[in-house]
Amino acid sequence: MAAILAIRFPWGLYHATPWGHSVSEGRAEWPPSPWRILRALYCTWQFRAPHLSEREVLSLLSQLAEPPSYALPRCTEAHTRHYMPDNKYGSDKVFDPFAVTARGAEVLVRWEVDLDAASSDALAVLADQLPYLGRADSVCEARLADVVPSDSRWTEPDLDESTAVSGTIRLLAAAKPLDHAALVMSSTQVRHIGRLTPPGTRWVSYSAEADLPAPKSPRPSRRRAPQAVRFAIDGPALPALGVAVAACDLLRRAAMSKYGSPSATLAGKDANGVPLRGHAHAHYLALDVDADRLIDHLVVWAPAGISDGELRALTSLHRLSTRQPVDGLHPVRLAVEAVGDPGAVVPELVGPARAWSSLTPFAAPRHQARRQTFEEFIGNEVRRELANRGLPAASVDPLAADWPAFRRRRLAERIGADRHAIGVRLRFAEPIAGPICLGALSHFGLGAFVPT
Repeated sequence: MAAILAIRFPWGLYHATPWGHSVSEGRAEWPPSPWRILRALYCTWQFRAPHLSEREVLSLLSQLAEPPSYALPRCTEAHTRHYMPDNKYGSDKVFDPFAVTARGAEVLVRWEVDLDAASSDALAVLADQLPYLGRADSVCEARLADVVPSDSRWTEPDLDESTAVSGTIRLLAAAKPLDHAALVMSSTQVRHIGRLTPPGTRWVSYSAEADLPAPKSPRPSRRRAPQAVRFAIDGPALPALGVAVAACDLLRRAAMSKYGSPSATLAGKDANGVPLRGHAHAHYLALDVDADRLIDHLVVWAPAGISDGELRALTSLHRLSTRQPVDGLHPVRLAVEAVGDPGAVVPELVGPARAWSSLTPFAAPRHQARRQTFEEFIGNEVRRELANRGLPAASVDPLAADWPAFRRRRLAERIGADRHAIGVRLRFAEPIAGPICLGALSHFGLGAFVPT
């Protein structure tokens, strides 16, 4: 009678790198290797089921050292890329390879062994307590299976490595008798003793063509273009929040330069240099997440979406600097922190909320009429800007802060004086989702609001 372990991944993701390969290769180990399964069961005993006796567990693992057979669900390989800040080079690209299955699909692992009652009970306990398989983000649920589907297709191990041909995969398995001490050796410890594989292991081949179900043909992508890119910034001195317009203007220049050819989304102008109507093109925004009046993140938000080419240009930015001296603006390093929808990328500016307050001051696009008070003028301008962006009307109250200290002109602007600007608090009748950016230079970091 065989012992069958059924393993399912509730999130549909299995994160593991094959032995002997680097994570930077972007390869995922599939199926889970016999050696990895034995190590996971041993670790589960040590940390989650210490009440099981050492004799029972080691006897069980010795019996499971035989290479198992597999019945596998359909699977595809994928990976994500992350850019981690690096003080020397700006950022490091890190791969996260994984196998993707249908959520809840089970991997069946069968050992042709006849377990006694004690070993069978021990395996059932360890399976029930197994928290993950592979890396810690590979959350799993396991059970000792009594009945398996009649249509299960099993792939058997080929123990003769000399007959291995193309179309097979090699998985690391235990050699008999099982070396229990080798189960707990890390890859670093293995290298220190001058080996490429742990002691007491061997390679076992499995069919990767005839026996394993082939993944479905990928469907044409219907993904929505990302709308936001978030950068973490770092440097000897972070820019002051008061120079948000200059920092955002600099980010726009760098993005357009990196893209090379004209981009209406990044530039806010068509091919003839005519400014675009509406506000679907890119907004360049500055964040002060820890409220220390210093910019710690920069965001590019384009409601119409960011194309693949524009995204490549943005994610290849690593540094911002300018030869034009601006008080409070210092050279900084950039590292991409997130790409996607605004709600996931920049939740600090999304809400929803009924009350919103100025992060950077609001500058009216028009001039004040002679017979208007300043408060009436600002209130009317804010409500007009809200209507232009399809947002409902709101009550507008002044917000006290050192708003005149904020820069209110772009780097290349030649104007006699900075625009008049003031911070305000908006109150809507119902919760409203952001981002909300209003007024002059709202595409350059001015007039940004945060939910309160």
